[in-house]
Amino acid sequence: MSTSKSNLAGAAALVVGPLLALIFAIVAPSVSDDAGDQVAALGDHRSTVIFGLTLQTIAIVLLTAGTIWLAIVVARRAPRLGLWGGILGVFGSLVVLWEDGVSAAMPAIASGLGQAQATAVVDRVTSSAAISGLEPVTTVSDIGLVLLAVAAVRSGAPRWAAIAFAVGSFVETAGFATGTRALLLVGFALLVVGFAGVARALLGSPAAERVGEAGAVAA
Repeated sequence: MSTSKSNLAGAAALVVGPLLALIFAIVAPSVSDDAGDQVAALGDHRSTVIFGLTLQTIAIVLLTAGTIWLAIVVARRAPRLGLWGGILGVFGSLVVLWEDGVSAAMPAIASGLGQAQATAVVDRVTSSAAISGLEPVTTVSDIGLVLLAVAAVRSGAPRWAAIAFAVGSFVETAGFATGTRALLLVGFALLVVGFAGVARALLGSPAAERVGEAGAVAA
């Protein structure tokens, strides 16, 4: 059975997104939320920090697109799980994307300031109500991926793959919350492996083919 370009693109986005995030976790000089650590990393490895932030932003955009594709595919066999899993997953990803946008401004904020001044400014921004108040909201993405994991199994994906990406989502969230690189590496690795297994199983499914046909008609 042939696989459409739209399905390949959706499946690729689902896998490549967390893969880029995994590379970010490897190359980032610091994954800490502490303002002092962030400013120190900018001072010593400015270009690497900017590269990592770029990777992180691209990763979340791809993951959002992949989540939408997965939700559409699994919605045929599990409509409610697909719908709510997609809504929660995408909403949480958009919140993370907004936070990444704030983080991307840090190099410009810290530029030209002394370390003490830059640390104070960055700490003021990252601890503001707009940022700290949204941090708990990002967990809705994890809940959404759990719903999509259940829907994926009902749609014919292997159970191990669904469990891998559901667990990986919570692990990487814990990694960001605690600034622990090891948790980020494990979490993103589980997402890559789990999403790859799910995408491979669902690419040739009737639901995926319908997505491809709809994309061809729209084009």
